[in-house]
Amino acid sequence: MQKDKVIPYFVICGERRSGTTTLYNVLDQHPEVSMYKKRDFNFFIEPQLFSRHEIKDAEIDNWEEHASFSNYTNHFENLNGKVGVKNADLLWWKSSHSRLSKYVPNTKFIIILREPISRAISQYVNELRKGRETNSFEKAITRKPNDLNHWEKLHLQYKERGCYIDSLTNFGHYISKENIKVVILEDLKTNWATVLKDICNFLQIDESYIPDIKKGNANKEPYYRRKKFATKGIFKKIFDIWERVTEALIVRLSNDKDIRQNLRYRLRFFYQESFRKQFTIDIKLEKELQRYYKSYNTALEDMLGRKIAYWNYD
Repeated sequence: MQKDKVIPYFVICGERRSGTTTLYNVLDQHPEVSMYKKRDFNFFIEPQLFSRHEIKDAEIDNWEEHASFSNYTNHFENLNGKVGVKNADLLWWKSSHSRLSKYVPNTKFIIILREPISRAISQYVNELRKGRETNSFEKAITRKPNDLNHWEKLHLQYKERGCYIDSLTNFGHYISKENIKVVILEDLKTNWATVLKDICNFLQIDESYIPDIKKGNANKEPYYRRKKFATKGIFKKIFDIWERVTEALIVRLSNDKDIRQNLRYRLRFFYQESFRKQFTIDIKLEKELQRYYKSYNTALEDMLGRKIAYWNYD
């Protein structure tokens, strides 16, 4: 007898740096839920876009020609309970919406959103840490969408990703309203138990089980950069060698991401400092972004039928 294909019961697909990993870790603690262990499983987005190197549009194959839904469902065949998947790019990548409608029409979607300016800054710093961003925040935030190729639109587009109403409107053309749950990150942090119960009701799982939010907190590792004295002359050469040697040691000692990050900090703290803690946004630019997002936020409030007090720019 052929076993039925396992299709995810729900998908966490908010926005990058909006708390999707935190929610993933929280729901993974629930006894009725089985989260797929690979976070940000990118089946519905062109795979070439996740290359470590920039891919030009001409190099991107047609998604439909290479997609294998059987291979997708095979990933979940050993999971029990209500299977969950996370992908923080699905909401933004509009081409995926019709694919979701076609292949997983009955799946539920939890969309978690964060105040747009804070989200943009966090994504920018994260891309710096990964080495994919090289520009200042002021220059990066003003990139024009029409000047970017698909790879850049996915990884280096910070401003337009915060126009949530545009993405949600397109998403709603393909996914039924009953299968969409929008969560505001600041609301989740402030009203933890209440919002989580609401999410449990949406997923039809036991709302009395409240996981530990401390175990859910994620992606808070600082982005460390060398202090000024370590970027020049003989000190730069010394620390270049030191980092190559210590990195070779670290990757051999552990495969755990958190352990590796902790080791890097311990071995390099004396000549590095946290870029996140140092980062400040120009007041004029911040005001410009507030004006830019205000109408989008208002439209989102109208769609949700409630005010988002945490995003008040007045």
